[in-house]
Amino acid sequence: MPRFLISIALLFIAGQETGYRSGGTFIGAIICEDGIIVASDSRTTFMDGSGRAFGYVDGMPKIYVQGGPAVAMSGLTSMEGELFSSFVRRNGYLLERPVDEILFGFLVWLPLANSNGVAMISAGFADGTPTICAKSPILPQSCTSSGYFTSKNSPTLRETFTKLGRIPKTNEAAAALKAAIEEYSRTDPTVGGPVSILKLTKGAPAQWLANPATDNGWTRVCDVVGEHRRGRVRIVPLGTQQELDLHLNAACPK
Repeated sequence: MPRFLISIALLFIAGQETGYRSGGTFIGAIICEDGIIVASDSRTTFMDGSGRAFGYVDGMPKIYVQGGPAVAMSGLTSMEGELFSSFVRRNGYLLERPVDEILFGFLVWLPLANSNGVAMISAGFADGTPTICAKSPILPQSCTSSGYFTSKNSPTLRETFTKLGRIPKTNEAAAALKAAIEEYSRTDPTVGGPVSILKLTKGAPAQWLANPATDNGWTRVCDVVGEHRRGRVRIVPLGTQQELDLHLNAACPK
């Protein structure tokens, strides 16, 4: 089997936690003939202390890039109430490490209480060679210069590249990864929303092909809840509206 056609899916069991939390998502990176594609969904799912989901909000960033490698995060959207995107914004130096070292810098800061369900992917160029790495807090890092990593198992993605029979171009990989994320979202409510797609090219700035990741300058999860209360963002209930309001009021008192 050609090396490119081997997919490594990162599957983790969420740890026991207390308090309210948020997470989920489908991230992936593909090495292409003319660069690297990184993509993610943008749904953040709100869960209570027992792990039961009670609502979600779409449009949240899961891919982070500055001038070097990109990092995609699955399973963690906040750290002790602060949005992970805000943490990255405050600590931009973390994005300056080489592609095969960058994840270790991020992992140092992850809270132990909810790191078991985290998956991270980095993508960039190591001495000019396209490289993607995958890591969780509990498993060794794995890097490759061909193929792809995803945080969810996608038979459709494997079949697409098997039929293609060659290394894809970035436009082909972007379309395939977007389709895989959208397909997965139809059976997993923690995955959804606009799909963000980033293209990395050797010697050129990173280019957003779809839905650039942004948190609108928000700092904390309760900032998102506040925007919801003001009618500017919609947190969608997975049960009744009353249940959602009770959970949000408990997590972010008015």
